[in-house]
Amino acid sequence: MNKQIETEISAEEVPAQLAYPSIKQGWGMLGYFILITLLYSIPLGVIQLSGIDIQHGFYLLMNYSIPMILLIWLLRFFWKKNPENGRFLSLKPFPLIILPMVVLMTLSFIWINSEITSWVPMPSFLENLFKEMMEPNIWGFLTVAVAAPILEETLLRGIVLEGLLKNYNPKKAIIWSALFFGILHLNPWQFVAAFIVALGIGYLYWRTRSLWLCIFIHFLNNATAFLIYFLYPDTTDTADLFEIGTINRVLIFGLAIFILWLVYRYFENYFKSSTAESASKI
Repeated sequence: MNKQIETEISAEEVPAQLAYPSIKQGWGMLGYFILITLLYSIPLGVIQLSGIDIQHGFYLLMNYSIPMILLIWLLRFFWKKNPENGRFLSLKPFPLIILPMVVLMTLSFIWINSEITSWVPMPSFLENLFKEMMEPNIWGFLTVAVAAPILEETLLRGIVLEGLLKNYNPKKAIIWSALFFGILHLNPWQFVAAFIVALGIGYLYWRTRSLWLCIFIHFLNNATAFLIYFLYPDTTDTADLFEIGTINRVLIFGLAIFILWLVYRYFENYFKSSTAESASKI
């Protein structure tokens, strides 16, 4: 009898197996990313010493994509190894009726992030690095507006956030995945903007479980930034394009936040009504 009670108590003390990744494993993912990037940079450095330009054109796309693909492949292995995870990647369609609000949300994020990043001047070396990535050609566009949305959303929403949602409540999972997304950019000037956008993308992923929607939002955000730089290469602040004063910038900043709140309320009402309608049909 005592042995049975001890067995029951010990069984209760053992936590259920978590899906991949947990928060701790999310930090490990960042470590793997840094390690893969460092290992990949070794042969690149050797090639560059030989005088071959590997920082522009097709090489720009390749140098961004290969470390990300290797990381996704590694995390896919961990995902498949864990029986708690289930199917790899959620490629569900999303309701097209929400698309106008999604666009409005993304444009509001772009304005807000432009203002926030303008508060702290970016170091010249980092600004030059961004300009290299924003090459005004097809390779720059494919890197920034195509490869980055597909690979980063697959990694951060399709794998990391999906796993976190299986382990924690939605609020905690979304915030942590946004934090990992910001840190993944490896510089404080992109961290805040990436974190803010990731909160919105993460919320919609939780509601729709559609990786396609996340990729679209990321594409719209990055493609807009690329287009602005392509048309106005000397501009680092989006708000400066409109030549408005400080007071107007503050007012528009507040308006953008208000629009985000309205969009959020719309999404909440839409998804709750959709859930209620689905439940009534059962």
